[in-house]
Amino acid sequence: MRFIDSHTHIYLRGIQDVEAMSAAGVEGVVICSYFPVKPTGPATLIDLHRWLTDDEPKRLRSCGVKAAIAVGIHPRCIPPIGVADVLQDISTIFESGKASALGEVGLETASSEEVEILIKQMAIADRYNVPMIFHTPRQNKNYVFDKLLKLLQDQKIDVDKVIIDHLTVELVPKAREIGANAGITVQPGKMTEKDVVSIVSSYGTEGILVNSDLSNVISDPLAVPKVAREMIEAGINKADVERVTYLNAKNIFKF
Repeated sequence: MRFIDSHTHIYLRGIQDVEAMSAAGVEGVVICSYFPVKPTGPATLIDLHRWLTDDEPKRLRSCGVKAAIAVGIHPRCIPPIGVADVLQDISTIFESGKASALGEVGLETASSEEVEILIKQMAIADRYNVPMIFHTPRQNKNYVFDKLLKLLQDQKIDVDKVIIDHLTVELVPKAREIGANAGITVQPGKMTEKDVVSIVSSYGTEGILVNSDLSNVISDPLAVPKVAREMIEAGINKADVERVTYLNAKNIFKF
């Protein structure tokens, strides 16, 4: 089977993980922007974006893995100065065609600063008609989720291209009710393979995307193939497995 991991920070992992993913059938990954410490200024994020758009796809291609790049200001990565410079960089990257999505953006505490910067980023993504990948936090997830839904409504965003990520089992149907895509992160402290089986059995496969959120914390480069195996062993047909581990992401990110 072929797979697409729809949310990773694979640039924080070694080449061995990329090789293992390729060998397991991972055909493509979505690379989301995130810096593991708070930047001191705009240059940190601008250089991160350059790393992701110019260098990381070459590394993945050497292992036979395609990359879709998402750029943006993660709510935990808002620099104390120079936000306007980063926003201009994001616009320039979309103009050049070097990235195909906005992300990972969203809310962590839903502070007024986070909301203001998120609205500006949503406007840029809407202008360039690219998908948006939204972070939801481990703490106060339901509250932040509701804030995100209101922002999407207020800003009149086309939710067909919105992925609200790191959802709980209970929030998946709420995302699908408004037409947004539900990102399912399989990782310690988030979802399990069995949770994905339960979600697909209860709500179907439309708008469901499975990912590893692979990064510098404990996370499994083979999470998506392992989900596929668990689903097949649970009796879910192969076509449905393919939708949530490959086709839905392929269609949104145009691999």
